[in-house]
Amino acid sequence: MSQLINELTKQRASIKEDISALIQESMVPLQASVNALTESLASFQTRLCAAETLASDNFSTLAAAEKTIKTLKEQNATLMDRVDDLENRSRRANLRILNVPENSEKGQSTVKFVSEMLMEVMGQDVFEKPPELERAHRSLGPKPQEGRPPRPLVICFHRFQEKEKALRWARQNEAKYKGSTLRIYPDISADLARKRATFKNIKQLLYQKNVRFQLLHPARLRVRYDDDTFLFNTPEEAQHFYDQRFATRE
Repeated sequence: MSQLINELTKQRASIKEDISALIQESMVPLQASVNALTESLASFQTRLCAAETLASDNFSTLAAAEKTIKTLKEQNATLMDRVDDLENRSRRANLRILNVPENSEKGQSTVKFVSEMLMEVMGQDVFEKPPELERAHRSLGPKPQEGRPPRPLVICFHRFQEKEKALRWARQNEAKYKGSTLRIYPDISADLARKRATFKNIKQLLYQKNVRFQLLHPARLRVRYDDDTFLFNTPEEAQHFYDQRFATRE
């Protein structure tokens, strides 16, 4: 009996050794896989950190670029406003006359023709003698075909006061020349013309309400209402004024 127990004990120990060896042998490829996975994970973490750092740097660069672009846009807008202001200042003594038939000059200089035309149209109530002009010319562009509106005349007065007299007269009177009704306006830049045009809708609303208004230079609306005077720099401000005074009553 003792011999049998010893034999079983030996077999048991041998089996344990075999199982342990088998387990150890099986663990080798598994450990290799774990090691490879660990290395891969470490590499991924390294690459992820590098990507996060790069993304952070890119975000910082993008934020700096956006800030620079915003600053440049603001500076550009300021410069454009200054250029437009200088352009309009250079036109302070200018007027633009519409509907003067083509070829009305009949060979004489445009300066002489326009000076005499203004004297004829406005008379001595405005000018004691034909006004002195520095320049006068048709606006740039090809001569229109027959039946199309004539090109505007752009004129520059030698004296700013005479230009103001002519413009004031044109606002209060109808200018007629050889059967044509002339339209006389200040000569302003295209950008300023667009800004002034934004007040068109609110001016129509005020006109319908018999409210007195005037579009001031460069692009401000003056409104007289209930013995008060209001100045608006944008059409939105003027629209808000209109809504408060009139829209709630309708």
